[in-house]
Amino acid sequence: MFCKVLYFILFLFISHLTVSAQRGYTLTGTIQDAQTKEPLSFATIQLQTADKTWYGALSDTNGRYTFTNLTAGTYTASVSFLGYDKSVKTFSLSRNTTLPFSLTSSVTALNEVVITASESKGLTSASKIDRKAMEHLQPTSFTDLLELLPGGKSVDPNMDNVNLIRIREAGSTNEAIASLGVGFVVDGMAINTDANLQYLQGTSQADKESVSKGVDMRTLSTDNIESVEIIRGIPSVEYGNLTGGLVNIKRKSSASPLTARFKADQVSKLFSAGKGYAIGGTRVLNLDLSYLDSKVDPRDSRENYKRITASARLNTNYKARIGHIDWRINADYTGSFDNVKQDKDVTAKEDSYKSSYDKMTLGSEWILKRPEHSFLRQLRANTSVSQEFSRIEERKSVSLDRPTGIPNSLIQGEADGLYLPYNYVADMLIDGKPFYASAKVTGDFAFGWLGSSHTLKAGAEWNLSKNFGKGQVYDLSRPIQTASTTRPRRYSKIPARQDVSIYAEEQMKLPLGKHEIHLSAGVRANTLAGLSGKFAMQGKFYFDPRINLKWTLPALGREEEWLVDISGGIGWLSRMPTTAQLYPDALYVDVIQLNYYHNNPDFRRINMMTYKWDNTNYNLKPARNRKWEARLNIARGGYGFSVTYFQERMDNAFRDVSYYRTLAYKKYDTSTINSSELAGPPALEGLPYAEDSLINAYRTAGNGTRVRKEGVEFTFHTPRIKRLQTRFTVTGAWLKSTYSNGVLLCRESSVMLNGEQLKYVGLYDWDSTSRTQEAFNTNVTADTYLQKIGMSFSLTAQCMWYTSSQPLWNSGMPVSYVDKAGNVHPFTAADASDAQLQHLVTRYGNRYFDRVTVPAEMNVNLKATKRIGKYMELSLYVNRILAVSPDYHRGNQLIRRVTNPYFGMEANLRF
Repeated sequence: MFCKVLYFILFLFISHLTVSAQRGYTLTGTIQDAQTKEPLSFATIQLQTADKTWYGALSDTNGRYTFTNLTAGTYTASVSFLGYDKSVKTFSLSRNTTLPFSLTSSVTALNEVVITASESKGLTSASKIDRKAMEHLQPTSFTDLLELLPGGKSVDPNMDNVNLIRIREAGSTNEAIASLGVGFVVDGMAINTDANLQYLQGTSQADKESVSKGVDMRTLSTDNIESVEIIRGIPSVEYGNLTGGLVNIKRKSSASPLTARFKADQVSKLFSAGKGYAIGGTRVLNLDLSYLDSKVDPRDSRENYKRITASARLNTNYKARIGHIDWRINADYTGSFDNVKQDKDVTAKEDSYKSSYDKMTLGSEWILKRPEHSFLRQLRANTSVSQEFSRIEERKSVSLDRPTGIPNSLIQGEADGLYLPYNYVADMLIDGKPFYASAKVTGDFAFGWLGSSHTLKAGAEWNLSKNFGKGQVYDLSRPIQTASTTRPRRYSKIPARQDVSIYAEEQMKLPLGKHEIHLSAGVRANTLAGLSGKFAMQGKFYFDPRINLKWTLPALGREEEWLVDISGGIGWLSRMPTTAQLYPDALYVDVIQLNYYHNNPDFRRINMMTYKWDNTNYNLKPARNRKWEARLNIARGGYGFSVTYFQERMDNAFRDVSYYRTLAYKKYDTSTINSSELAGPPALEGLPYAEDSLINAYRTAGNGTRVRKEGVEFTFHTPRIKRLQTRFTVTGAWLKSTYSNGVLLCRESSVMLNGEQLKYVGLYDWDSTSRTQEAFNTNVTADTYLQKIGMSFSLTAQCMWYTSSQPLWNSGMPVSYVDKAGNVHPFTAADASDAQLQHLVTRYGNRYFDRVTVPAEMNVNLKATKRIGKYMELSLYVNRILAVSPDYHRGNQLIRRVTNPYFGMEANLRF
């Protein structure tokens, strides 16, 4: 409602400026790629009259442009877009006119192609990475592209662990929302990972798992990608179920020659091939295949990661009575295999880990494009279904140094357990079969009013997530972990998860003389359908309003060569909980009541009281982020500068929240058992016991982490200097992130007094992981193209000027504590000296809360490409070809930083 009122007031204020204006003629049209027919967003179009009067505008997100109130006469229109040849047309205007433009890509003019990320000219901050930039970067997976973002830095490939995205993060963090809150969209459809349940408590390879963490970027090949837009700011309401940024991937869809790529670096080998076939002039079939084999250590073949991707995409376009129709169908396969084995020649253990992932996807996109004068300009429908087959197989050799008993019951109540052998081999299988289905329809409606042009976007989206796997399969009598609070669980019994969203957005362009206002305001409503009535979210819609505003100033300077625009926005973004967060495993707690161990196995007995309860947090809510930003863009004669200041605020990010429970049990007295009289395990009947209870803290998924982010991002680029054939690009960012606790946490002490557990649980309003992190870095790139010898190369100096981390202060004391009877007491200063309560206090060193700063370091990276004949290009890269990492002191400790170069090379063939 606030957004609508603000928009209405703004519109009334400026309407009187245009109502009395001279009513002239209107010039409209679209700007698109001549080959692919894709609209070119934010292309620059300039009009010049016979008396040298200039008018300027940018195309919108659908490639459309509009000039209003033009007088009759002769005009020269000039359209330019980065990476395309300029198009110039001269025409006479005597009535309302439609003038389309089709731009041809400047494939041969490499000196005009940007091989770094370009800052978007849209309404929000975003980085655009095209095919040329990706080829020059020589990536192994999508992870490598992140170094092109402001604040990004090159990292060595690390395929042995899950690769998660971080946008606007000052340093690493354990908070899953940092990556879970980033959305990935491929050819109009979001990548869904919410039904991923490939996790088991106690597995030795937790770093390889991505449950409730987002997209594992190792599975994304870059070889079939045409362009990527990474939105750091506030995306359109068309995109939802995110709290951070958005990664919008568009794959190749045009006819192209057969290409093959062979890459090798210090740990991996990659092969890919692809071709785009033109069929009958109206259809294009794109086929591609890639294979990656990566080893953690090239000297050790027992731990490796392999990935296979294949895709077939058919694009058809034709004219119908209702308009121009584009229809795209795709079939995709992704498979990955993650293996870890022990060397049997070195150890007697039989430990091994194998993770396999197979995903098949069928998708379709249908687009109807209507004439420029139509109210309905475009209608788009997307559908997709995908099936995954995921398996984790782990074998672990377990050795015990003392008699250990485990439960053998799946229900609540008293039951006998069993003793484990001192040495055994445990096998575990996690079988997951996530299934995803989605449908999305979006309509664009356009009209003009009082000299302004308007586009109304409206649509709806539905996503289904369901896991049909067998789940956790293992032998209870031979567990991988001897202390566990879970039991085997079949994933197919977990309810399906359905996301339903509707959205509407108004995009307005209003010329005010030589000024131009672009406004985008919309709202998205999100809900989870089919939830049980126990959930607080059941039947509720969560609304995300978002506004972006851009003000283009008149061209400045003697020749009007200075272009300046100011933009800003504010928006709310929501991320729904995943299946694992909504439906956690039931919790089992086994309290030993009798533990009688005899040398004769026939006389042993262990008895336990098993508690089982639903660990679901029915008060779970979507994580919600408010973010705003302000941005300045300046361009002149091929030079460009952009600076953005942003803030983000989230009060209910996902985290593990804790609670306490008091559990009653019996303590049997074994001193009365006469071992010489036993004919079997001791009977419980008549055995004396004392009733007792224990109090423990437990965890479940919830909300409660506070996230505060702010920062400054900037980019600067020069035109290519002709004498040097070199272009300079400078990017950088100052980032500050603060993670803190916003809920009351329960924590027990691991201290045992007189062989018994502590009788109290502390309640804390702080978290030991809360901290503030800062970072400031710049990347300076000089890229050069020597056309005569067919060679291009770039040098990038990546300077991390400083990073810092500081824990948030806390007293170390709980605010209150709970006894075994469940009574809550305030914690006083005197309690810190109590024999038991003192163990609820966390004690820190004198300098624990000091800010730790790592001083500057600089790495220089080299990338080079040489064209050989018509069909081959050879490329190489060396990261840290030069490194400057001075030693520094942390207190009295000398910290020495050691860096080594990392290199690779590849061959690209085009036939």
